[in-house]
Amino acid sequence: MPAISVIIPLYNTEAYIKDCLDSLVAQTFTDFEAIIIDDGSTDGGARIAASYASSDTRFRLIGQPNKGPSEARNTGLKIMRGEYVTFIDSDDCVTPNYLETLFFIAQLHQADIACCKSQNIDENYVADGNTPNIAVSKLLTAEEAARIALYQDRVPDYSAWNKLYKSSLWKNKFFPAGTIYEDFAVIPEILLAANKVAITKSKLYLYRKRAGSELATQIDRKKIVLLLDIAENVFEAMKPKSKALYKAARSMLVSASFSILMRTQDTEEFAECRQRALKQIRKYRFGTFFDMSIRMRNRMAILISYLPRFLFLKLLKKGLS
Repeated sequence: MPAISVIIPLYNTEAYIKDCLDSLVAQTFTDFEAIIIDDGSTDGGARIAASYASSDTRFRLIGQPNKGPSEARNTGLKIMRGEYVTFIDSDDCVTPNYLETLFFIAQLHQADIACCKSQNIDENYVADGNTPNIAVSKLLTAEEAARIALYQDRVPDYSAWNKLYKSSLWKNKFFPAGTIYEDFAVIPEILLAANKVAITKSKLYLYRKRAGSELATQIDRKKIVLLLDIAENVFEAMKPKSKALYKAARSMLVSASFSILMRTQDTEEFAECRQRALKQIRKYRFGTFFDMSIRMRNRMAILISYLPRFLFLKLLKKGLS
């Protein structure tokens, strides 16, 4: 049984998958399996991945009809064999010491989750194989980690990637299908289920920002409604756990509501969802404004939300986009 399972959803990233898989081949920690889930790719990405699977027994390529990144990850979760698991998107890379560092600090602190910072890279980035120096790690309680993730401003965040998890945390846990921000629905709960969370501020995960990514394209009404559903569900799940988590989840719900207003047009298609988002903002903005942990952009958005609706929406898109 490998120590770590690496789950990589693959969909039409022919230009980047080689960099991703090369960064795994270069790992200083070698006791891993890489599970590549080809989610119905129509380009040459699966062919590139197949060459790695045929030459290195640690790599497996699994094909399935296109179901989206959530279902691709879920397929990997069902067949993983490692004591730990991590997720890497197929257009991203990791530094050579990514697995070794996260495994080391998880073992050092006997933590169920280890987490690092990420570094944004552009479409033209090519992995250079450099190994960054390791910043000192520290330990958080599960509640502290979940609280930080809900505020969305520090490590750990609510991304599925940049973390190493005890595989047992994912027993009977899966990503929701058919939505954006699928990590948002499950990661706070996973963090809260951990015994403790070890973090390093070293930037070991290289996140590629590209124009054609799912979040950079126009989102449809179904997905935006699911986002609001997820935000409300996370809020309701966290609300009874503690006052600190209630405040953090409230901030998250207000932030998600602002995001919905910014990412949709004021048209009939989105009218119901936008009205729900406005209702949540109006309900929780006062208490959220006086929460000293919220981000400044959210505080500014709350201030302008007291303006007449047409002016508020105009300034929101112009000033915070």
